[in-house]
Amino acid sequence: MKRTPSILVLLLALGVGISGGTLFATDAKRPNILLITADDLGLNLSCYGEKRIATPKLDAMAAEGVLFRNAYVAQSSCSASRAALLTGRWPHQNGQVGLAHLGFRMHSGQPTMPALLKAAGYRTGIIGKLHVEPAAEFPFDWMPKEKTAPLPTRNVRWVAEQSRAFLASAKAAGRRFFYYVNYMDPHGPLNKETDQIAGLPEKPLTATAIKEPIPLNATDPSKNAMATARLLNSVMRIDAGIGLLLDELKAAGFAENTMVIFVGDNGTAMPRGKTTCYETGVRVPMLMRWPGSAKAGQVRAETVSLLDLMPTVLAACGVKAPDTLVGAALQPLLRGESAADWRELLFTEMNFHTPDVFRPQRTVRDRRYKLVLNLAPNTEQPAVELFDLQNDPNETKNLSADPAHADARKKLETAMQGWREKRGDPLLDAARLQRWKDAAASWAKQPRVKAGFSMVVRVPEGGLELLR
Repeated sequence: MKRTPSILVLLLALGVGISGGTLFATDAKRPNILLITADDLGLNLSCYGEKRIATPKLDAMAAEGVLFRNAYVAQSSCSASRAALLTGRWPHQNGQVGLAHLGFRMHSGQPTMPALLKAAGYRTGIIGKLHVEPAAEFPFDWMPKEKTAPLPTRNVRWVAEQSRAFLASAKAAGRRFFYYVNYMDPHGPLNKETDQIAGLPEKPLTATAIKEPIPLNATDPSKNAMATARLLNSVMRIDAGIGLLLDELKAAGFAENTMVIFVGDNGTAMPRGKTTCYETGVRVPMLMRWPGSAKAGQVRAETVSLLDLMPTVLAACGVKAPDTLVGAALQPLLRGESAADWRELLFTEMNFHTPDVFRPQRTVRDRRYKLVLNLAPNTEQPAVELFDLQNDPNETKNLSADPAHADARKKLETAMQGWREKRGDPLLDAARLQRWKDAAASWAKQPRVKAGFSMVVRVPEGGLELLR
């Protein structure tokens, strides 16, 4: 894809240098970047304690690299999470506060990971969904004929075959690469047809094999065993796919000079999961393998964010980071250094999912407590919730009114207010918060249309002006 003059001007302004007609001379120390996402994947990997299945390929990647025990997305909704990952900015900052295919879009003209790396001489490729608009802000040199459609990536053998072609093109060009691989699994719909695709997983689970179902269906628990089996079948397929993909990386001769990053784009789709700021929605697996630079076999307990990945990647690639980034480079943790001065506080947010699902939440956690602000409280979600993650990791007991935890609440409320002010949270403005509420109520009255796998409402033409 041709780089637009506006992007080039922006990159120059950010300090990306030009030398001899090319951007950044070749540097043998700069790694390739393989960034992999799994759609709606929670902590259902055996390296994270999952007992119902084994994920040997991802376990091996963890053993060869670094496993982050407490990794969080910026927002537990696909487009918002991905936009934050690729811009290094909060959804309320970059503008992608809801699903892209339903009319939400980020602000134009922002530096993005693919654009910065392309300008630095990297060959860029994508397979699977981008799910962020405007797509022109993400200049990929290569994509398969199916472009960014998600469905084909359920066939992980096909993903590996297509990836072979991209890796060959990077080798032929003699350039470092940034390759963004996006698997659809374990996103729904999951059904009989998805239990096994192209022979994977080799031995699909059935409902009878599930003794401890995941509470995926709140209205009909009798369906949970089958739903759990199908979700875990898709996770086993991802694991097999990662093995095939890394085999292609090795066969192409790139394994030793590639930073491989594997993350879930948000947590599991279930009650108090995806589309909420509770732990099941915002906490995801994150593995990183970087031979020679990341100390192998580490399990890091620090709180990290997918917002940390852009500064980490840019630092590794020798690219000047924009001053708009809000995350921190992970290199000290990757090297195995002491983390005594690593961040104590970790924030997340929720805005829209679909146009009619407006769930404005803001959270902050320290090493023990988590505060949840519900900006549109209801009977199920009071305005303030406080959880003791050390003793109550499933967030079952709200301690916000407990005098014994008043100091923890005050500390986190003060931190939250400071963060919202520093990061320019638009919903600090009561009038704007009301406009967002009114917009969601108005959009809910729009006719439903077919989009993807369900009947949904879209943001009407010009509707985003209501959020300004």
